[in-house]
Amino acid sequence: MSRPVALGMINVMLRSEPLQERRRLLLERVEDAGQGGCRIVLIPEFADHHCTHEAGEASGKGQKEYRRVAGMTIDAPWLNDIAALARRYRMVVIPDVLFLEGERATNTALVFGPEGALLGSYSKTHLAPGEKATCSPGNRIDTIETPYGKIGLLICWDVHFPELTRIHELQGADILLWSTMRQVESEDILWHSVLPARCWDHSLPIGVATYVTRRQVASRKPMAGTIFNAFGQVVAGGCHGEGVVRGVVDLDHRPHDRRYWGRPDWVNAGPYYRRYRRPDLYGPLTASFAPGADDPDQEPQAADYPDMVNPVI
Repeated sequence: MSRPVALGMINVMLRSEPLQERRRLLLERVEDAGQGGCRIVLIPEFADHHCTHEAGEASGKGQKEYRRVAGMTIDAPWLNDIAALARRYRMVVIPDVLFLEGERATNTALVFGPEGALLGSYSKTHLAPGEKATCSPGNRIDTIETPYGKIGLLICWDVHFPELTRIHELQGADILLWSTMRQVESEDILWHSVLPARCWDHSLPIGVATYVTRRQVASRKPMAGTIFNAFGQVVAGGCHGEGVVRGVVDLDHRPHDRRYWGRPDWVNAGPYYRRYRRPDLYGPLTASFAPGADDPDQEPQAADYPDMVNPVI
């Protein structure tokens, strides 16, 4: 079988600009992706407001003002525009926003389908240090059915928890999508090693939407929108400037392995490996964390890491 799907990963240039200009530019990028035939379009984490003038000013005035300026409800005009583009070009479009539901705010990826309707959502489950001041963590790991395959979403810091991508695999994901704003230059190991390994481990392609800096474009640093196939090979992107990274992955083109060593018959590696899992041994994965010196809620201090420097981007 063959299920080719055209992906569009949106790259945002990391610069300070007015909020409405950023949102207008993103709509243009989504339309570019639609005109280019993309069927699944992913927008980076908080791209509608991150590094905008208004959001920066609001964040200095406290949580309430930041949520007022940057937050969105499901009926927000910009989200209505996103849904309209999804409907016009018969595609799935996934923005990641500061989502407001009553008093609760979450970092949420909203999945709009080709009819313009909301097919599902995923709220970031693993908040990085300091993010609890802005939003609450999600409490569900839902793999979302779309006309172009079943999608497993992860947002930024989620990538450090392979349990999440394993759950998406076990729930039948056809593709993993990572919406992020990661730009610490030492973390290019994620693009070189971690993401390709996840593809192979789960027999799934991965699409990444993020920001890009001018230094990265000039130096060819691979921390930009990228599309990996299920073998961990780069299909498109990796050193791309501002715009849409387009590439096609075949959701049925998966790694294979021998059923038995020394025999000629080959099988789909993902389902084959799952047959040999040992959940009876995996109890420590769900053990409660015992607070102590490594308490994750304790913010790291510069004094704790004397060699730590702030990278210039």
